[in-house]
Amino acid sequence: MAMLCQALKTKGIAGDAYALGLAAVAAAPDDTDVRDLVRAALSAGVPHWHAPMLRDEPRNACYSQAIARLVTPGIRVLEIGTGAGLLSLLAARAGAHVITCEANPVIAAAAREIAQRNGLADRITVISKYSTDLEMGQDLAEPADLLMSELFDDALFGDDIVRVIADARGRLVRPDAPILPPRAELRCALVALDHPAEWPLGMVEGFDMSPFNLLAAPSPAVLRVRIDGAARRSHPTSLLAMDFEASTFGPTRETATLISDGGVIHGVAQWLRVDFGAGVTFENSPFDESRSHWGAPIHPLSEPIETVAGEAIEVTARLVAAQLLISARRAASMPAL
Repeated sequence: MAMLCQALKTKGIAGDAYALGLAAVAAAPDDTDVRDLVRAALSAGVPHWHAPMLRDEPRNACYSQAIARLVTPGIRVLEIGTGAGLLSLLAARAGAHVITCEANPVIAAAAREIAQRNGLADRITVISKYSTDLEMGQDLAEPADLLMSELFDDALFGDDIVRVIADARGRLVRPDAPILPPRAELRCALVALDHPAEWPLGMVEGFDMSPFNLLAAPSPAVLRVRIDGAARRSHPTSLLAMDFEASTFGPTRETATLISDGGVIHGVAQWLRVDFGAGVTFENSPFDESRSHWGAPIHPLSEPIETVAGEAIEVTARLVAAQLLISARRAASMPAL
C-alpha cells in the first residue's frame, strides 16, 4: 500500500495517494518503514514552513480573534491558501460556510481529511486550484462575504499577494466585503552584523566572486537572524504599508530617513507588522523575544557605511515584479539635531 501510494503520487493522482498513505499507516502504525515510505512520497513538494506556521501561537491568536469578530453564522467566506486548513476551521466553527482553495493537491487532500476529522467537512469545501483560476458560478455560487488569507512570506510580497488579493477582490467577493487581514507593512532598521563577511561575496580562495552578487535573491535567506548576530543601529520605521481594503494598494517604492545611533552599518533588518483590525496587531521584530515562524531578513549593503551618532541614512524599499529590494545610502544632508 505504501509503495502504491508512492506510485500514485508520481502519476499525479494526489488525492488517492494521500488516502492510500493514510490507510497504509493505519494498517501498520508501528512499522517505521511503511511510515517513512508514505512520508517520503507525500511530503515531496510540500513547503517546510507549514508545521512551524501552525505552531506560531501569536499568529494563530491574532487570526482567531479577528475571525471571531468578523464571522457570523451563515456568512460566506473565501480563503486563499488553505494549507492545513486552520483558518477555515476557525471560520467554520464560528458558523461560516467556507470555500478555500489550495493549489497543491496533496495539501488539499490533507486539509479535507482534517476538516472531516474535526467534524466540519459539511461547512468547508476545499478546491485544489489557484485562486486566480476560481470561477464564479462554478466554484462559488455567489460572491463571498469575507476574504481571508495568509499569503505573507518573510518579505511580505513573495507570494504575489497584491495581485492575488486584487484579483479576488475584483471577481470573487462582494464589493464591500472585509479582507482579513486588512493591512500590513514592512518595518525596517539599520543593523550592524557580527559576521558581515558572509555576504555580499568578495574574494573566495583568492578569486574575485563579486559578479555573482547580481544573481543573489533580493531578500537574502543566508542572513536571516534573530537578535543574535545583529545589533540595531536605529529606531525602526515603516515602509510600503498596504491597505488591502482600499481602492488602490500602497506604493511600490518608498524612501524613509533613519537616524543612526553611530558605528558601522552593514545592512537593513526588515520584518512584518500585520494589522488585523480592532487593535489586534502582529509584529515579528528580530530585536524582541519573538517566536514567529516568519524570519527577519537582513538586506546587506554592497559596502558598509561608517556613521556617527545622529547621521541620516536613507533607506529605500522597492517592489519589483513581486520581489522586495531594500537599499541604503547616506542622506544628502544632515538633519538638525
